[in-house]
Amino acid sequence: MLKTNMKLKNPEIIQELLRAIVEESYNEVKEEKMLLCMECGDVDLYIAISNNERLQEAINKNFELDEFGEVIDRNSYNELIEDLHEYYIDIFRTIGLFDYFPSGYYQVKGETRLSETDMLGPKKMFYAPFEDALVSENE
Repeated sequence: MLKTNMKLKNPEIIQELLRAIVEESYNEVKEEKMLLCMECGDVDLYIAISNNERLQEAINKNFELDEFGEVIDRNSYNELIEDLHEYYIDIFRTIGLFDYFPSGYYQVKGETRLSETDMLGPKKMFYAPFEDALVSENE
């Protein structure tokens, strides 16, 4: 559930766009057999906004804009983006498309490996947060 410190004019649209971005990310990483790093920019709302004009417009509808189309109240904008970023990360964790791998030690191909960051992988594709830890190769 989307919770923000400000009342949004269009929360349903923003939720729908963020969910679509997460689903698109899933399709891309599943096809490429990749992992997403939670702290490395792979799951970053700022990047998602900069690459999605519809999301930018939906967020901006909640603010007064100057003659150049820029948000006037940058502090409120930044607070909203922080709230949306938390929600965005939560979608990745709860949508049911990804396995979550917290940082820590994992056994991969007979050796102990350390993952220093939290990672996400397409559901049931990886057994550990490493590109060579594919479930199909471990069976």
